[in-house]
Amino acid sequence: MTTRAEIAAKLDDFAFQKVNFGGFLMNKRAKNSHALWMRASDKGVTELTLLTSRDYGEGNVYDVATFTLDGTVPEQTLAELRPQADRLADSINLREHGYVYTCLEPWDGGGAIWISKKPEFRALSRAQEGVYVVPIQRLSGLGEPRWLAWVREGGQLHIAIVYKP
Repeated sequence: MTTRAEIAAKLDDFAFQKVNFGGFLMNKRAKNSHALWMRASDKGVTELTLLTSRDYGEGNVYDVATFTLDGTVPEQTLAELRPQADRLADSINLREHGYVYTCLEPWDGGGAIWISKKPEFRALSRAQEGVYVVPIQRLSGLGEPRWLAWVREGGQLHIAIVYKP
């Protein structure tokens, strides 16, 4: 079984980031993520906990997940967040809110990414307690998202899902 520490060590290798964060933009995302990862001192890997999921068919699966930077979301918090995420997923279109997080970028969009204009699921977060909630659009064929890389730089939390640990 892969551990958080093993994945974090692999993220130092550009080739590993290229496999996870590369793509159609000529690996610009992987290069930017690798540079951010390497210069940051406050970084790590944590596990995601799925709060709810919706399968819209034909590989269109969306999740609402939560995480803390140390990997442990308290059970009481999970018990409170699950029904809230479920209700919200039923009341608004989760497909319009899901995001792929395929490179290290601001967890809240940082005002520059369209996700910043859709705060409903992130509003379930308890950032002051270190508990974050994100809506995720799964990458087709890669299964349930489990691992999340994070970097804190300049007070901004950047995240990316690691699908291929």
